[in-house]
Amino acid sequence: MKILRATALVFLLAASASCRKIDVEPAERDRVLIYYAAGFNNISSYLDEDIEELCTKGYIPEKNSRNVLLVFRNLADGSYTTPATPELFRVYRGKKGNIIKETVFTFEPGTVAASAGTLFATLSYVRYNYPSDKYGLIFSSHATGWLPASHTTLKSRAGSSASPSSIGNEYSPETGLGIQYEMNLADFADAIPMHLDYILFDACFMGGVEVAYQLKDVCDRIAFSQAEVLADGFDYTTMATYLLRSDCDLYGVCKAYYDHYKNLTGEENSATVSLVDCNMLYKLALVCKDIFEKHRDGLSLIDPDNVQCFGRESRHMYFYDLRDIMNQLDLTREEKDSFDSALDECIIYAATTGRMINIRIDEFCGLSSYCPNKFTYDEFYKTLAWNQATEMIK
Repeated sequence: MKILRATALVFLLAASASCRKIDVEPAERDRVLIYYAAGFNNISSYLDEDIEELCTKGYIPEKNSRNVLLVFRNLADGSYTTPATPELFRVYRGKKGNIIKETVFTFEPGTVAASAGTLFATLSYVRYNYPSDKYGLIFSSHATGWLPASHTTLKSRAGSSASPSSIGNEYSPETGLGIQYEMNLADFADAIPMHLDYILFDACFMGGVEVAYQLKDVCDRIAFSQAEVLADGFDYTTMATYLLRSDCDLYGVCKAYYDHYKNLTGEENSATVSLVDCNMLYKLALVCKDIFEKHRDGLSLIDPDNVQCFGRESRHMYFYDLRDIMNQLDLTREEKDSFDSALDECIIYAATTGRMINIRIDEFCGLSSYCPNKFTYDEFYKTLAWNQATEMIK
């Protein structure tokens, strides 16, 4: 990461010299919203629609406003072999009421957005040019939570789709679908150069206690989904209104997301979402550590097939309901109350439609977790901050 940061800073300084000068008045901003689309993949068209809605619907601040809306975009043109030119642009309303998209920062064509170095360079630019006490980040792409990043070679381009692993899965413009890039959770956390008021993940399987705990020192709140996120994602027609005009109403964003999918039918009636207070996670970790230590034998007997899982396919069956894991242990009433109390202090909002396409969701506490006796990722899991704090896997 030190090498990545040094490289990113050198690039940042070079790029800043060539980009257009921006109006930095007023000197301090009340709220800055950054939408980050790592979309050089098969959901580019959906992210493009989200960006269009974010930039044209609802609240758009004026240029001299103390609120700032920024969009980082890296999208494919459909071929996956033509390098895109990632850009950061500011969206504001002109003096005549027209909407202006002003490019303020560009990267070299072919730069991978699903990279800790690119994320760090982008956010560092924002931090330097738009000083504020409240930054919010929306990250949109493929994802599979805390799972380790791995470059995946696909055997055939024809009919192939993304096989997401970890955070921000993107294709390589040099090989099309051949090579994919993503970020490990720890690298993602280290790439954030300022403290964030919140992070909203419009991406699958990010709603884990491992994700929240790894990011607790860089943000105050996190909104995410424990299961998949359907391609339409969150509602971007009201996003800026909730997050810029109404003082970072992330609760409203999450409720609007749930209400939208709750009112749909068939497979579209599929959603999980929660909003977590990261400042309270330390207490949850202490309680879980105590329970795991006292029930070590019980942990070894848990059958993952008996625990609520949020993954529909075998490659995604690593995300289980945290409370339902506790349900498998012979906890005392005092231990149950202690866990429930600590969990309730973390969860600001949690809701599910009760299904995710073809699976039922009967147990839902608002945080997923790896499950004992899955074994596949045990050694990697030991490197995560959550497991180091709780020692679920020893």
